[in-house]
Amino acid sequence: MKKTTFGKLMLALLVAVLTVGMAFASCSSCKGNSEQASAPEEQSIDPVPLYHDYDGVVQDFTAGTAQIQALHKQTMYRLTEQLPEGEKPENEGGYEWRNSRIVFNEAVTPESIDQLHVTDVIDVFYYWNSKGPWVQYISTNVKNGVQIPWPINDVWVEDANLSNALVELSAEDALQRLKEWNGILPKDCNFITLRLPVGPRDCNPQWTFGDAYNVLFIDAVTGEVRDFCPAFPPSELQKPLGEWP
Repeated sequence: MKKTTFGKLMLALLVAVLTVGMAFASCSSCKGNSEQASAPEEQSIDPVPLYHDYDGVVQDFTAGTAQIQALHKQTMYRLTEQLPEGEKPENEGGYEWRNSRIVFNEAVTPESIDQLHVTDVIDVFYYWNSKGPWVQYISTNVKNGVQIPWPINDVWVEDANLSNALVELSAEDALQRLKEWNGILPKDCNFITLRLPVGPRDCNPQWTFGDAYNVLFIDAVTGEVRDFCPAFPPSELQKPLGEWP
């Protein structure tokens, strides 16, 4: 009788040990599966929102760069309109269009101009609100579509506001002016930038081509090509700062 009781006790103890072991293994397995399931979700978090609502219109850039710039401005208007109260732009017009860079598939040379195609259009917008000044980039890439990163809390001081400025020449027109120009083009440059320079003299918006050391300015209204910035004409550079208007 005692042996039977002892045997039952040992059997019960063995079952208990096995039950606890299986439960522990099951919990460890569940924990591992839970971590594995959550990992892809954590990895998929992307701080840069992408918008592809009009890629079908401009994906091959046949609409021209001016059309893409217009779509960027419409997008910027929607973005600022959707901001919550207290974060909406306080500057007149809601935002300022400060810069537009057109990127080509290769360096611009007299021989390559007719074969160039646009690979990227990048526009820079500026606004300020109760939380400070903001710089917003919007780009349309021929392969990746429209990309809108979060705005940067910064001050854009390089250029004046293009929003209401007259622009008669597109990037494609500016390229033709470069082709017709008799001077030497800056080397190894694959982009052209629309900007309104700030200086002692007022001037039209300019398509600038080159780098900080060798740059050409194509007037976006008259089409005139210069090797100096019209906001800083050579005659003005000889004057003391106090004599600038």
